[in-house]
Amino acid sequence: MGKLVATELMTLDGVAQAPGAADEDRDGGFTRGGWQAPLRDQESGRAIFEQAKTMDSLLLGRKTYEIFASYWPKAPQEIPFAGLLNRVPKYVASRTLTGPLAWHGSELSRRRPR
Repeated sequence: MGKLVATELMTLDGVAQAPGAADEDRDGGFTRGGWQAPLRDQESGRAIFEQAKTMDSLLLGRKTYEIFASYWPKAPQEIPFAGLLNRVPKYVASRTLTGPLAWHGSELSRRRPR
């Protein structure tokens, strides 16, 4: 069995969200979207990519899959993450999505009833 590595981007005061757009996820009245964009620099980007490039596959929830699938398949190939994310197998945990999934290399993983 492989190793599962969870990566979380979080502010010092506990706001956790991907480095997306300010309006990417407004669920529950969340108003702090896009907080990371002004803080990004080449050094932090390289550090995140160095850790990420060791992945063999990617496990995503439904919402993150939908956000990623709307961007990464069409992202410029000169962005190192584009090649990485488009290459690795992607497993999507969801009870609401139905297959087949549009992003190449994506597989729906449903919780089995007991």
